[in-house]
Amino acid sequence: MKRFFVFGVAALIAKRFFVFGVAALIALSMAGCTSAPKAAPLPSGAASAGTAGTGSASKGLSGVPDFVNDAYLNASEDVIIGIGTYKIGNDMSKMGTGKTFAETRARADIARQLSSIVKNMVNDYTAVSELDPSAAISFQENITQTLSKAELKGAKTVKLQSDDNGLLWVVMEYSKSAAATEVNQAANAAKLVVPAAAAFNALQRMDTAFNKEAGGGPVPVGN
Repeated sequence: MKRFFVFGVAALIAKRFFVFGVAALIALSMAGCTSAPKAAPLPSGAASAGTAGTGSASKGLSGVPDFVNDAYLNASEDVIIGIGTYKIGNDMSKMGTGKTFAETRARADIARQLSSIVKNMVNDYTAVSELDPSAAISFQENITQTLSKAELKGAKTVKLQSDDNGLLWVVMEYSKSAAATEVNQAANAAKLVVPAAAAFNALQRMDTAFNKEAGGGPVPVGN
């Protein structure tokens, strides 16, 4: 009888330890499910969309230094922003040359955005007019070729700074009114080559395109 009593007590103790063990495992499992993983830190000096500057999350640029993103977010709505870069390393004697190249590339970024706007405008015009598709393509190409050679003299540098890796960044502004004039002149020249597009009103369509932000925004042009 004494042996049965001892075995019974031992079994009861083992059962209690088992219950406590299961309860502990359940508690640990629940704690693991409710703990949120820590976000990986951003690289130093880099900006992702909506993380830098004072603008909204939907307008931030990714993959650029904070000072470039800030210049973009703080820009007036009446300008187009172009971004260019040039590698100068730690050699400050290259600053003058680097500035020239970076500004040229920033202007190329602006011209690219204008060409994108023109493409959308011509497509919209072709959809509601009787302009032949082949004529529309020729018309568009004539405009974009002219824009690619445009000097965009009204563009001005609003930010010039190198990052920690020796990459010189230039942010330029170009007024939308000057851009509309540039496109209108290019369109008028293109009409001489494609008379069928004579009814194309570039100024009116540029105004609509700017409201839609049809240019797609800046894309840094670099080495």
